[in-house]
Amino acid sequence: MITQRAFHFAKVLTSLQISEEVIHGTEQCLLICLELTEALENPLVKKMEKYKVIETVFDAAIVDFMKLLCAHEAIGIFEEIQEAYEALTFEQRGILKAKLCYTMEPEDAQLEQIKNMLCEKYQKKDVFLQLEEAPSLIGGFVLYVGGTEFDKSIKGAISELQKALIER
Repeated sequence: MITQRAFHFAKVLTSLQISEEVIHGTEQCLLICLELTEALENPLVKKMEKYKVIETVFDAAIVDFMKLLCAHEAIGIFEEIQEAYEALTFEQRGILKAKLCYTMEPEDAQLEQIKNMLCEKYQKKDVFLQLEEAPSLIGGFVLYVGGTEFDKSIKGAISELQKALIER
């Protein structure tokens, strides 16, 4: 779930037109070096010391943004900001982000059909389809688009059947 605060910072990040490689590299740096993240979040560390670390560690293109996050004590939500940034850039490019959970990996032709259906349904130019194997579905697939779930799995069908039988 993306918070309004993260969305606000993502809008700022989008306006700066920093390359996606730099943003991704920054996220990886914060995820890999937890000590760095902790130091930048620590209220006992002076801002000027944090700024010196930021200038030393991060790409020059993102230094000012990282200082802004530091000043607003938002370094800890960088991953969420990056997620919101990705959603904004996809929206600007007319790309729909979806996730397909499956039991048996679909063939390229099937994936293309799913993408075409989603493009038509949501009036988008393209679809970024994240694939994830989910053996617990027993068979079929579940497609997640935004807050909508299209459950075409055996597990989902069994669950619906159970609900119907309980209601009787």
